[in-house]
Amino acid sequence: MRLLRILALIALCLAFTPTSALAVTGYDSSYNSESAFVMIDPGQTQSFQVFFENTGTTTWAKGSDTEVDLAACLADKATCNAQDPTDSTWNSGWLSTSRYATTTQASVAPGSVATFAYNIKAPTDATGTHRFNGDLVVASSGARIHPEGYYQDATMKAVGSVTGPTPTPGSTPFPSAPPATAPPVTPTPNPLTCFSSGGGRCQIVGPNAAILDNTAGGSSGVYFPRSRLTGKAVADVSGLSFDFTGIARGGAPRISVPIDTNGDGTTEFYAFISAEFCPATQTGHVSESTCQVFATGQNNNNGYANWTAFAAANPGATVAATDGGDSTVPFVVADVSGSGAVWTLSNVHLGE
Repeated sequence: MRLLRILALIALCLAFTPTSALAVTGYDSSYNSESAFVMIDPGQTQSFQVFFENTGTTTWAKGSDTEVDLAACLADKATCNAQDPTDSTWNSGWLSTSRYATTTQASVAPGSVATFAYNIKAPTDATGTHRFNGDLVVASSGARIHPEGYYQDATMKAVGSVTGPTPTPGSTPFPSAPPATAPPVTPTPNPLTCFSSGGGRCQIVGPNAAILDNTAGGSSGVYFPRSRLTGKAVADVSGLSFDFTGIARGGAPRISVPIDTNGDGTTEFYAFISAEFCPATQTGHVSESTCQVFATGQNNNNGYANWTAFAAANPGATVAATDGGDSTVPFVVADVSGSGAVWTLSNVHLGE
């Protein structure tokens, strides 16, 4: 059974410009996470999401004097409420020419996380990588709250590029090879990150939450760029879980874990925990402690009763660090497509 190698991870970057004091009295924020950088075709529309925690004392109320917006900034990361001329042709329903979006929530109380979501549409003549810089501002005044130098990138797909082969449902653990030209992974933060192929779509909708939509075909999934489970003995692994809404079928959605059996750090096979093989009492929840575990390339068609049984059958095994030289981490994947192939994931935990 053929396994697809992870050639690269879609990476996220954030440049920080620390400030010594609140920029606006009562307002402060802290970057939380963001959705993945995207590969995009000419004329295609893609979505970005970024999450900031309200660390001030004022509630951000949409449509009021305390509304907070995600403003566009120039490449100098200092001039905001200003649109780079090259951004204008990418504007797809933004709040204005100089504001990407306001909070999706009606109000964001201190200590809560706000979601800012906006679309971009690639011009037909676009080439290379385009960067969207931004920072949070008080909507009424345009004053920056806590400059952090947020940005996300969109890279035009190469003409004639070939999409990776479609995986076999329930067997091939990782559905696509992210582009080799993706930016390098930064040490922090470690946000939930999307991947997709063949028409599948993934959208981050909050910390540890995402929507996987394979209606148009293909596959989609999520992972954390770093996992504390890497290198850990299989017998010591715990905390692999997620909640979901949607129909579990064809082995999707499932957790896939790279397994090293001979101590060389590389992947010998993948173990996966499928929503389809969890107790009826666990409908909508997937966990290594309650669901059956299967393994690629092993003669265990009936699977193992749970992770404990799998660990007992594989003494000395660890969570692998690489797959043929490329970094690996546990991930959630859905590779069933067509009508009804939509799942909303929440409370995703993969050793982040």
